[in-house]
Amino acid sequence: MPACNTADQPCVTLVLREDVDPGELEALLPGAVPGAYYETGLLRALLSAHLACDLEAPNPAVESMLRRLLTALAIRVGGLDVAEQSVWEERFDALLSVGRFDTAAVNGYFDRWRHRFDLYDRHRPFLQDPRLAEECSRRAAPGKLVMPRPSGANQPWLDHTPQEEPVPSAEALGWVLAWRGYGPSGTGAQRQHGGVNSKNMRAAPLRSLVSFHPLGASLFTSLVLSCPPPTGTGDVAGDLAPWEREELEDPLLPTPAQGPVSLLTGRTAHHVLLAPDESGARAVGCWVAWGSRTDLPAARDPFVVDRAKGGPVRASWHRSLLRDFDAFIHAKDPAAVGVKGVMLPGWLSVYADLPQEVLEALPDVRVRALGCHQEKQDRDEHWYAVTTPASIAPYLPSRHPQRAARVAQIRLAAEMTAADMARCLRSAWKQLSPREKTCPWADDATAQFWDRAESAFWAAIADDDAPPPRFRALALEIYDAITRPAATTPQGLHPIAQARSALAYPRSGRKKAA
Repeated sequence: MPACNTADQPCVTLVLREDVDPGELEALLPGAVPGAYYETGLLRALLSAHLACDLEAPNPAVESMLRRLLTALAIRVGGLDVAEQSVWEERFDALLSVGRFDTAAVNGYFDRWRHRFDLYDRHRPFLQDPRLAEECSRRAAPGKLVMPRPSGANQPWLDHTPQEEPVPSAEALGWVLAWRGYGPSGTGAQRQHGGVNSKNMRAAPLRSLVSFHPLGASLFTSLVLSCPPPTGTGDVAGDLAPWEREELEDPLLPTPAQGPVSLLTGRTAHHVLLAPDESGARAVGCWVAWGSRTDLPAARDPFVVDRAKGGPVRASWHRSLLRDFDAFIHAKDPAAVGVKGVMLPGWLSVYADLPQEVLEALPDVRVRALGCHQEKQDRDEHWYAVTTPASIAPYLPSRHPQRAARVAQIRLAAEMTAADMARCLRSAWKQLSPREKTCPWADDATAQFWDRAESAFWAAIADDDAPPPRFRALALEIYDAITRPAATTPQGLHPIAQARSALAYPRSGRKKAA
């Protein structure tokens, strides 16, 4: 069986910083150029994480899962796999102070587990199930692995690559991870295991959700800030990644997560197996089958926004990040901005709790949103990745209460204006089409409003002396553009003008938005 060990062979693309020391860069990543992209294995990705500003991925689902995998590895090599909060905090602060992962710790971890990081190992292929070759029906084309390629009911215009085109091994790991986190429900390979013979698959745990990750000035900072603190409810000794376990995952009895490492790497409803070519350079086929016959044990992912009622927040590419930035900076007291019954990603409050001198050393930390606006089944609607233009630290209420209040005020003004606009459009539509319950104007206008309000919002909060954004003028402009065809008709003239007046001059009982 050919080899492709992800510890050493390229599977991660780093975006290198412009300001790195060329000598250190050459020593860790031979041939690398400051500011360029560099493909490397997991070991060197961790050793040189302080030299990279970020990682590059072909798809938000791949990026989301790569960040989780690297975070789990950071927990191990950073010594953050402890149960005591005080010990964790001490090591966490020390890591941020040093500014890089310890070379001996990184090398030591991979020396111990390198044999489990081979994508094509006959007995324990990395994050795959070798039993699929015997338990499943015929293997699928390599394109099955790459979610955007034409397959099943997904959109063929996402990717025109033929299904039979092999997948380079450097990309295959990312798609194995994507299936584990974001695979759809529906049908896969017919699998017979433990007396169960089925091809039906459940949706993966992150399917249709949006996750929020820290994005610091370096990949090292991003990974350390991503590491969840201990909850006091897990079993440190039992908190194992799939490659650290002696036995393969049991698809009939999913193991509950015992801590952050097993949570970030072990929860999956799908099992995958790659079929390599003779050189190990490409995957020329794959098996994708059910990896769980029951609901996965309940667990709260550290990067999603969870709710007391309704479960985790679903991804929506229409939702502007400016609407959540207020909650991000108030993570320690979300009720202060009207966020109730919601549990934000834990790293936000950990970051806000850092000592003043640490926050001053790490001022450039933004929020990276990675979402798959999709159905539970195999209908991938829209993959998106968005980053806040503004960093969190300059707006933390504990440090800059006036700026935090300004963010809240401007966000509320935008929310009120968007709601007024949608209500006025529905009012006009109802008079024109009383039998039709759905108003297409409102959804279209709201999407346009939030898309165009983004730049005004970020510009306004960046300058303490800037005038408030003219959200109502924007809403009126969108209102006029959408209703113009109907406004020129005799039956549309009066109701559209009447509703427009309510948008331009809201009732005195309601505070007028900017």
